[in-house]
Amino acid sequence: MKACLIHEHLMSLGDWVDRERSCDGFKAGNPETDVRIVAVCWQATLPALREAAARGAGLFVTHEPTFYVHMDDDLRVFELPFALAKKRFIEETGILIYRCHDVWDRMPEIGILDSWARQLAFEGPPAAADAFHAAYPFRGTVRDLAERVRERTAPLGQSRVWVLGEMDAPVTRVAIGTGAITDFRRMLSLGADAMVVTDDGMSFWSAGCQAADSAIPLIVVNHAAAEEPGMKNLAGYLARTFPGLSVFHLPMGCLYTAV
Repeated sequence: MKACLIHEHLMSLGDWVDRERSCDGFKAGNPETDVRIVAVCWQATLPALREAAARGAGLFVTHEPTFYVHMDDDLRVFELPFALAKKRFIEETGILIYRCHDVWDRMPEIGILDSWARQLAFEGPPAAADAFHAAYPFRGTVRDLAERVRERTAPLGQSRVWVLGEMDAPVTRVAIGTGAITDFRRMLSLGADAMVVTDDGMSFWSAGCQAADSAIPLIVVNHAAAEEPGMKNLAGYLARTFPGLSVFHLPMGCLYTAV
């Protein structure tokens, strides 16, 4: 089937997406190309692209940028030899790259935020939510919450989590967020007395200071690990929606190792 049909279908799901400003779309290749094998991965790193190509993928669906900036539109990156090498690999293999970000961040039930909630064993509708954050009831201490997050992210390659705050403090409502948007003030507005944030979505000089001043603890996880459940669900969704395609998920998980 033509790759462009996948784009048209995904965009039809997201009435919340501003198409004029969205980063979603093809980043390499001709959308009219016929594809039958699709790789889905959190980011189109060169190692991931090589694995996808080796497995015969004609289309690579990524959540994050391929060339290091949000819109993949900074040509100065090709002054970097490794960026140029990636560009050449893409051209030589002919693999198409499609970015599915704005649609999938807010896709109900199986998108990035809701998939992350289920990974953390938060079930049912949230107690409060906005577009990119949700808050759920919790009964226990910060230590209990940190242990749950650690246990639930270990299969994603993250064996340690960071904790800011008193370990024995009680927790009644936990706010979670997605990707690079774990905004302390927005999560606070949801009534949270603890937050699970990502390393790309918070900064210690700002969110860390607010956490200390408010005595609201933070559990910090890796951006990629938090979004892996949603990407796995995206692969499953594409396979169910387009049964004529062979779709596989390339796990990325936590991007670093704690030593």
